[in-house]
Amino acid sequence: MACVAVNSLVRTIELEFLQPLPRPIVRQKQLIPGNENLIQNLHQKLGDLIELIDENRMDGIEAIKDLETKLRDVAFRVEYEIEFQIVHLYEIEEKEELLAGIADLFVEIPESSIDAVEEENLGIADAQRSWHSFKLGCILEEAIRDIDAIHKELSKVKMECVEAALQGIGRKTTIVLAPAAASTTCCSDGRVDAMIMVGKNNEIKIVKAMLIHHSSRQREIVSIEGMGGIDKTTLARRVYEDPSVTSRFDIRGWVVASQYHSKLQILTDLLKSTGYVGSGTQEDQLAQQLYQHLMHQRYFVVIDDIWSVDAWNSVKACFPDNANGSRVLLTTCFAQVATSISSNNNFSHQKQFLDQTESWDLFREKASKSGYAEFEAIGRPIVEKCKGLPLAIVVDAGLFSKLHTLDEWKNVAEFLNSSATTTIDEECSRILSSSYNHLPHSLKACFLYLSIFQEYEEIYVRDIVKLWVAEGLVKASKDMSFDAVARRHIQELKDRNLILINRPSNCGRKVKTFRMHSLLHSLCVGEAKKENLLYIIYGNKSSSSQKDYRWLQSLHLFGKFGLHRLAIPNINHLVCLENLMRLRFTHSTFEWKAINILSKLSKLEVLKLSYCKCIGGEWELLEKESFDRLIYLEIQSNNLESWEASACHFPNLEHLVLYRCQKLEKIPVEFAEISNLKSIKLYECLPSVVDSANEIQREQREQGNDNMVVIEERDIRGPSLSFTLMLLLFLFHSHYKVSSYIS
Repeated sequence: MACVAVNSLVRTIELEFLQPLPRPIVRQKQLIPGNENLIQNLHQKLGDLIELIDENRMDGIEAIKDLETKLRDVAFRVEYEIEFQIVHLYEIEEKEELLAGIADLFVEIPESSIDAVEEENLGIADAQRSWHSFKLGCILEEAIRDIDAIHKELSKVKMECVEAALQGIGRKTTIVLAPAAASTTCCSDGRVDAMIMVGKNNEIKIVKAMLIHHSSRQREIVSIEGMGGIDKTTLARRVYEDPSVTSRFDIRGWVVASQYHSKLQILTDLLKSTGYVGSGTQEDQLAQQLYQHLMHQRYFVVIDDIWSVDAWNSVKACFPDNANGSRVLLTTCFAQVATSISSNNNFSHQKQFLDQTESWDLFREKASKSGYAEFEAIGRPIVEKCKGLPLAIVVDAGLFSKLHTLDEWKNVAEFLNSSATTTIDEECSRILSSSYNHLPHSLKACFLYLSIFQEYEEIYVRDIVKLWVAEGLVKASKDMSFDAVARRHIQELKDRNLILINRPSNCGRKVKTFRMHSLLHSLCVGEAKKENLLYIIYGNKSSSSQKDYRWLQSLHLFGKFGLHRLAIPNINHLVCLENLMRLRFTHSTFEWKAINILSKLSKLEVLKLSYCKCIGGEWELLEKESFDRLIYLEIQSNNLESWEASACHFPNLEHLVLYRCQKLEKIPVEFAEISNLKSIKLYECLPSVVDSANEIQREQREQGNDNMVVIEERDIRGPSLSFTLMLLLFLFHSHYKVSSYIS
């Protein structure tokens, strides 16, 4: 519960005070001297406390939950106070500079008084530094007192629980003292586990019969219906990849609809899945392309996890009835959806629960325990409570696979058996929550971070590793790099069956992409919201105010087709993120004037516009639309033609990167007046842009900035000589072959 908050505070302490070279304002105001011991002490105590919670995870005890909540609140409060003080220092510095500038304009100080004034100013500065250092010390001292109190209470509760367990009393409250899980690596043979489906092999035959053996030549809609976690997707995937099915159809495609379906996204993913590269960005264009692509072909398309009839109605016209036996297979949790969409009862299948034998076989395989009568005696009652639901079984098995002694199994089993649940939904929810609660704190933080991704989204390991490291959720050790530790965490989540491996790497020894089951994703999002770690906007709707959320230091925009259609229709939503420092748009469509609104983000330092398609080719900034704190600006846009701006709009810009801005005519010449400018990097830009950059560099050097550089790679001067020669050779050989054939 408190893991992310504590991790965030620890990272803030390390970044602000424990680096070899802290930020200039911290050094200038001398916050660290005099507070070194307090900083180190707090840092150590936070690590010790979270380790105590981690090594002795205890479920079902309200006192423990209350202490974790208290620890979370303390961590958030202390981090806020530290950050607020540092921000306040910047504000004071800005005011001092402003007042000094005004005084210079209106007050003329005699030379005889300058020394006295400077001496007085030095005295004031020393007093201010002492005050700021003292104030930080008060924050740290209060934090240490609070942490010590929580540590003392936690130790007391732990001892009371142990004594109660030893005396055999307090049976209504179950104590689970589980050691932290050992680190794991890939399978011994280096392979990623293949998809496994235990039991009900006859279900595969039933669905296959609907798809390839039924006499109907019409386009039929087949459905697989069942509750979440019952393995509908696994059944559909097994059928989809069956050799007798693949050989039957000319074209196959797979798409996930999910709860928050987007017609545009479904069409795009279907075209991509069926091997067609769509050329449009409008729904009607893509729908027409998909229809024509499937026309006169025997096709088989799977639409996984469809939630409503409306979702199907939005795309059903794209599937032509060629009277050749084409099939569309849908999976859904809702009987009404299956009944309404399926061609008839002959094309609808109700997914079955596993029986006890199948359930135990699945648990035993995933828990990696077999042949031990003692473990089986403990495990079978656990499996029975899963009521034949595959997801509940594999998550339980993942939890027990990390417990290595009989006593550990007994303790966890006692807790799992203690609750009185009445429905399969309640039991599944309880099992998933228990598996999450037993994660080590470092894994909890990484698991909760997955809530930023959309349901069923394919998550690339290389991307999540970078995000975890950037957020400070992964720490390197003497023996392991950041990347190695992060990948170990992914393997651990896989071993616990909390993520689903989607694609292995090319060598087959690592994980390339993974997904989350919808129920686990819901758990992840729910826990992140509960801890005020996540703020989600769907369209124009948001569930609450963003003021109390921690992870707004990072902004994630999902989708390919622009802000106006997606995860912010009105870019004004971003303005409320007043502490945002870094922002990147990828594959987005917007008007250039919409970007100007971002100038209201007073702390924005990095802005990247990657592969953006902008409406209108001109970017003009008005007088008051200035990016005062922006240090790094990167633009990748092939339709930006003109840029009207001055040094006043980017007063602190240090690095400008223009990547494939192939229509831009020049960089604003006024950028020569930006005093902090250090580099302009150009890639595949027009010669006129290169010339304007060189002119800016020349003027910068005339003003004494000899360090400003222009980095140019592959400017556009029409087709290159090598390209022209290759084209001529191609035409020559083509002509030669045709001539030879005719002769």
